[in-house]
Amino acid sequence: MQTGRGPEEWFTGTVWRDAAPTGSSPDVAVNRVLFEPGARTHWHTHPEGQILYIITGTCRAAKEDEPPVEVEAGGVVYFAPDEKHWHGATPETYMVHMAINVATTTDGGTDWMEPVTDEEYGSRLR
Repeated sequence: MQTGRGPEEWFTGTVWRDAAPTGSSPDVAVNRVLFEPGARTHWHTHPEGQILYIITGTCRAAKEDEPPVEVEAGGVVYFAPDEKHWHGATPETYMVHMAINVATTTDGGTDWMEPVTDEEYGSRLR
């Protein structure tokens, strides 16, 4: 894996990503992502959904039109295909997750959208 900083077009705050080599399974993308406190993705979707496995810290995540939830280390978050969502660290803690994207019927990828506002990020938790 090679570490790189997450681009500002995709993230708010400081984020580091390690992309695992696809090897013999190009239909699966696995990224280990470290979010500094308060860092988060922009709104985005995945054509075939996404699974997050929280390694350390607490993940704050939200789906469109729903309040954010917090998921502790060892937890899993699932986003359905084309479901608009965001995820990141809480304001107080670092968070590391494995992001798993499967693309068996599409070319995979991510449709990046607008940044998550401070109001959306800090809104009352579910």
